Amino acid sequence: MGHNSRLSYLTKTGMGVLALIVLGVAVLASLYIGVRYISVHEIMYSIINYNPSNVNEMVVQSLRVPRMLAAIIVGVSFAISGALMQGVTNNPMASPSVLGITSGASFGLAIGMILFPQLSLNGSIIFSFLGSALATICILALAKRVGGKATPVYLALAGTAISAVFTAVTHMLVVFFQVAQELSFWTAGGISGVRMEQIILSLPWTIVGVLIAMYISKSVTLLSFGEEVAIGLGSNLGRVRALAGVTVLILSGSAVALAGPIGFIGLVIPHITRKLVGVDYRFVIPFSGLFGAVLVMLADILARVVNPPFETPLGAITAIVGVPFFIYLANRKGGK
Repeated sequence: MGHNSRLSYLTKTGMGVLALIVLGVAVLASLYIGVRYISVHEIMYSIINYNPSNVNEMVVQSLRVPRMLAAIIVGVSFAISGALMQGVTNNPMASPSVLGITSGASFGLAIGMILFPQLSLNGSIIFSFLGSALATICILALAKRVGGKATPVYLALAGTAISAVFTAVTHMLVVFFQVAQELSFWTAGGISGVRMEQIILSLPWTIVGVLIAMYISKSVTLLSFGEEVAIGLGSNLGRVRALAGVTVLILSGSAVALAGPIGFIGLVIPHITRKLVGVDYRFVIPFSGLFGAVLVMLADILARVVNPPFETPLGAITAIVGVPFFIYLANRKGGK
C-alpha cells in the first residue's frame, strides 16, 4: 500500500514537472510570437536589463509580458473556479461559463461602467463579483423550484438560459447608454490590451482566491463523495459551501474584469485534471490551476497565428475545445 502511494505521488510530481515545462515553453512562445519580430536575445535583455529606449524591448515589457501574465491569471482563476464548483455541487457540468456566472459578471461590469464611467479595475472586479453573485442566486432559485433535485443537465440548461438573459440585457444596456465601445474588449474575451497596472491590481484577488481554495480543498474532497460522507467525517457543509462560493465569485469576477467572459476553461480543465491526478482536491485544485494556465497560454498563442496579422478572439479558441466537450458530457451523463 505504501509503495503504491509513493508511486502515485511520484507520478503526480512527474506530471507537475512536465506541465511546468510546457508552461515555460508556452511563456517563451508567448513573448516571442507576435506581429512584430523580436529576437530571443532582445526578449532576454528586456527582462534582465531593460532598456526603455529600445523599441523591441519596450514592446516586450509593455505588451507581451502583461499579456503572458494575464493568460496565467485567467487560466488559473477559471480552472480553479470550475474545479470548486464541480466538487462542491457534485455536478460534472458545473463551471462559471456553463452556469451563467461569467455572463452575470459581464452584466455587473456593464452596470459599473454605466454608473461610473471612470471605473478602476478594482471597481470593475467588485461589480463583476456582484453580477456573478446575482447569477448564482438565480441558479439557486431555479434549483429550489424543482425541489433541489435538479440534474446536472437541468442546471446546465438553466445556466444557459440565465446566461442568455444576462447577455441580452447587457447588450441592451450598453447600446442604450452608449458604452458599447468601452465594453467590447471584455465581451469579446481577450487579453491583447492588458497592461501591467491591471495585472498588479488583479493579482492579489487571484492569490486570495487560490489560498482559500487550497484551504478548503480537503473538505471539498469529502463533499465530492456526497453530503452523507462529508457530514459523517465531521465536515461543516454550510461553511465549506460558503467559502467555495465566495472563492468562485472572487476568481471568476476578477478574471472577467481582466479578460472578459472566456468560456469553457472551468468545464474542461477539472475533468482532465481528475483523470490525471484522481479526486483528491488537494491535488485537483493546484493542478487545475496549472493546466488552466497552460490551456489559456496555448489558446492565446493560437489566436495570434490563425489569421495574422489579425487576432482571433480568445473566447472563440476556447469555445472550439469547450463546446464539443460540453456536448460529450451532456450525452454521456444523459441527464442523470
